[in-house]
Amino acid sequence: MNNFSSLKVVGLNKVTSDSVSITFEIPAERTNEFKFVEGQYITLKTSIKGESVQRAYSIWKAPHEKELAVLVKKVENGVFSTYANESLKVGDVLEVMPPQGNFVPKLNSSNKNHYTLFAAGSGITPIFSILKAILRTEENSTIDLFYLNKTKTSVIFSEELNNISSDNLKIHYLYTREEVEDSLLKGRINKSKLTDLTKAGLLNLESYQYFSCGPETMILDINEFLASKRIEESKIKFELFTTSGSDNVEEIQTEISESAITITIDDDEFDYVYKVDSAESILDEGIEQGLDLPYSCKGGVCCTCRAKIMEGTAKMKINYALTDQEVADGYVLTCQTVPTSPVLKVSFDD
Repeated sequence: MNNFSSLKVVGLNKVTSDSVSITFEIPAERTNEFKFVEGQYITLKTSIKGESVQRAYSIWKAPHEKELAVLVKKVENGVFSTYANESLKVGDVLEVMPPQGNFVPKLNSSNKNHYTLFAAGSGITPIFSILKAILRTEENSTIDLFYLNKTKTSVIFSEELNNISSDNLKIHYLYTREEVEDSLLKGRINKSKLTDLTKAGLLNLESYQYFSCGPETMILDINEFLASKRIEESKIKFELFTTSGSDNVEEIQTEISESAITITIDDDEFDYVYKVDSAESILDEGIEQGLDLPYSCKGGVCCTCRAKIMEGTAKMKINYALTDQEVADGYVLTCQTVPTSPVLKVSFDD
């Protein structure tokens, strides 16, 4: 089980007018606990106006930079993002969960590969970590980055990206609200745009791996386009901001009206009854019962709430985070899990 640790904020840097980078101090005794791999994220927790708030944010540093830093972009009505951009101060302490996530490449110094990366807005955060790690680890590999923003002034990490641009890294900036000479670089990344980029010779359909991070519509278009070109699913990795929460939700049919749930967390067991007609998920019902369970997005996007089924059966409404192997091994995203058996035992410790 991954527990929260109290970490001091030692750096706050405005990256754009509506985004801030937060750097944490890692005590010597926590160094191993907070080692991360490029592309991973951390979950932050704090109390804001008396309410406990948890959110996941991607690490934008690469492992070799030996700093734990995340980017928080302010979003409309965003409780934590507004707090981070307007109220958080150097010296403040936040509760931080150790790094997690499967949105990572498998790098080897002997590789000579080509990688294609897609990002929109703050989706550059894990992508930036990944591309820096590729350039550092695989000196003979090359990268194409397609980075979508509204305008040039809204580009996150623009200076840092330009500083590392090289023969091994080509950055293609696309804009939705900026006038550009090349019409190919105007407009959203969708199937039509991907077709045009391929015809222009900019999009490599023989890349070793494809990584994309951004809104759901962009990710789905990229995945479907690549699949239509018969690119192996194992080569395609993605991470979402959030999900629409409608089109891809599985309607779960179950003959039971309630289920006896046993949750194991931190070597303790807790029991409660799940009412199928009224409860949203075993996570939501557990929290409603007063349990302190780990979560972040509650949208099936991250794997903070991952747990393993020890007895019984259940189904997930949405899964954007777990691999097929993890699902086969019995893991579920508890924020999306509905029991389908009268008894369900789930462990956060395994």
